[in-house]
Amino acid sequence: MTHDKSRTILIVEDSRSYRSKLRDYLSQDNRYDYTIIETETGAEGLKQYRIAKPDAILLDYILPDMNGLEFLHALQQQIEKPDLPVVLLTEYNKENLASQAIESGAQQYLSKSVLTTENLRLSLHHAIKQGELLRQVADLQVQNDRHLKVLNHKEEQLRLALASAQMGIWDWNLLNGHIQWNREHEELFGLAPGSFDGNYETFDRCIHPEDRAMVHQCVVESIESHTSLCHQFRIVWADGSIHWIETRGEVYFNAIGEAIRTIGTVVNIDARQQAQQLLQNQLERQRLVLDMTVQIRRSLDLPEILNTTVNEVRQFLQTDRVTIYKFAPDWVATAIVESVGMGWKEILTTQISNTYIESYLDDFRQGVVTQNADIYTVEIDAWYLVLLESFQARANVVVPIFKGEELWGLLTAHHCSAPRQWQPSEIDLVKQLSNQLSIAIQQADLFALAQLELTQRKQAEMTLQLLNTEMEQRQAVETLKDEFIGIVSHELRTPLTSMQGALGLLAMGLMDDEPEQMKQMIEIASIETERLVRLVNNILDLDKLDAHSNSIEQEWCDAHTLIQRAIDVMTGSAAAAGVDLVLECPPLQIWVAPDRIVQTLTNLLGNAMKFSPPNSSVSIAVTQINEPMPERAGRLDSVRMAPTSNTRQICFAIRDCGRGIPADKLETIFNRFQQVDSSDSRDKGGTGLGLAICKSIVEQHQGRIWAESEWGQGSTFFFILPQPMYRSRAEPGTLEQEDFLNLSSARVSLNL
Repeated sequence: MTHDKSRTILIVEDSRSYRSKLRDYLSQDNRYDYTIIETETGAEGLKQYRIAKPDAILLDYILPDMNGLEFLHALQQQIEKPDLPVVLLTEYNKENLASQAIESGAQQYLSKSVLTTENLRLSLHHAIKQGELLRQVADLQVQNDRHLKVLNHKEEQLRLALASAQMGIWDWNLLNGHIQWNREHEELFGLAPGSFDGNYETFDRCIHPEDRAMVHQCVVESIESHTSLCHQFRIVWADGSIHWIETRGEVYFNAIGEAIRTIGTVVNIDARQQAQQLLQNQLERQRLVLDMTVQIRRSLDLPEILNTTVNEVRQFLQTDRVTIYKFAPDWVATAIVESVGMGWKEILTTQISNTYIESYLDDFRQGVVTQNADIYTVEIDAWYLVLLESFQARANVVVPIFKGEELWGLLTAHHCSAPRQWQPSEIDLVKQLSNQLSIAIQQADLFALAQLELTQRKQAEMTLQLLNTEMEQRQAVETLKDEFIGIVSHELRTPLTSMQGALGLLAMGLMDDEPEQMKQMIEIASIETERLVRLVNNILDLDKLDAHSNSIEQEWCDAHTLIQRAIDVMTGSAAAAGVDLVLECPPLQIWVAPDRIVQTLTNLLGNAMKFSPPNSSVSIAVTQINEPMPERAGRLDSVRMAPTSNTRQICFAIRDCGRGIPADKLETIFNRFQQVDSSDSRDKGGTGLGLAICKSIVEQHQGRIWAESEWGQGSTFFFILPQPMYRSRAEPGTLEQEDFLNLSSARVSLNL
């Protein structure tokens, strides 16, 4: 298909640099060859429009002598058209200004701050297309007016001709009921000359069944009201054809006011009815096109526009189904909207294979409209015939829909009840609506682009809010740091005061004569010194864990061996406390940082032993859970896993027989310097940091730690570590998946 690519653009802009920018953008558009006219003021722009008649105007909102809205108002008065091919450009980005611009006749509204080659190209194309469409509509209106005058003239000529040559005359004697028709009357009713028998019943049988009651009513009203008869109705000839008749008559009365006869004429008005129907169809087409134009300009909801289109087209064509298909990138066509009459099959979401569409693609790309009056009397592909039969279609029309220059989809109409000869005016209407849909699709894309920009702006605002939140969190950390220093200073002062007092007494020699008390003072100093060392070590451990939270070195280890290392460390303390350590662990290979896990187990064992009475036991149990890892687990990236591997979790449980933990303390005990009882630091020698260290180590392994307890019945501390299911064969000296599945569980009990 060939098109005239020459278009004239008028730029009304007082900024020389911005006019240069617009020229550069337009030079990148390969759809049209632009002739550009430039003016700096609104008055010059109005003058150039009268001279050059450009296809579109790029209008700056702020001009030296007027603003954009004033320019639009003046231009409307100049050319007496409500819609103008104008794209309004402004530094502002206000919805009310855009609304005023559109109401003033502009086709598009663009903010200079977001102006790009692409959105300028799309907006200008839309303005040009809309201007061309409006000119076509105006031309069509002029043609319709001219045709109407011609039709009215022909109607008058036809009336005069019928009056002089083909006018039927009737004379109805109301006293005896006999009716007389002349020869022309009989011919107009499709009867042979001289065959009318003069009976009203014969006349009544000639009237269309739907019009009989109204004809009778008009005759009765004319007689009763003493008025002239004038009525139009349909008659049915013997061959079944239908014709329109207009009858006029007068009623005559005797001296006493009794109706005695009525005389009148009949003329054939088929031509007038056809002309009126043609005019009605033209007006309906104009209404439909204009309604679609208004809706596209007022709505950015493409699904709503598409649904309105199929409903309006089906109603106008009086057909059984109208469907819009959209092409996928692979040219599979999917029915996305449909309007279908009662009793006919729905085909919404139906897909047509690209192998079938391929043979028609070239025609569709060239804008060819295909139509079939009867699918059984035309030559079409066998698959196409089967497809139309599955849709119950007997006649069809297919019109391509474009998005710019690209083929977007198809608009189809199916007549299912019978064959149908599609009229050129009907095809023209569907093509015009297809053009309107093209504009709507491009407009929806522009709206989607605007929505994307709005979303990006909101995301930027959210990022700013996150930065503000981060600053607030940093302030909270500083506050926590101050509290931490206060707590540590208290924890340091208490043992240092005890040590200072004990050493002072010894230094002054007050205990020289009291060996037993001197020994007690030295023990106090030693205990407090150990407490200080533990406190400092724990603080250093926590600081080290925080500083290297993302850099622990993990390796494959035997779970039983790691636990045994922790038990060996605690053997002496367990013997002194009279507590048995019981281990239950199957053979398991785990991916951990071994020293950190031993440290965690040692802290938990020491904590359990401190609160367990003599002659009791502390148990350690390890179980494997074959379930997916939590979403936050992400440290297994460095592990070479088999392509089909699953995930698992290893659960450690340390149970004591101590006094238990109150329910309101189960969460807080993992915080720094938090203990169940404030006296525990003195009685049990704790620093309040052991469980915080355990929590930090477990979380570095992407695991979870918690405690369960009933007061007076002991406590159980759990921690779960996410694990890969097995290692790949490429790693030497490792276990395979089958090895894990075939290992039998084992239980080892150590009584120390």
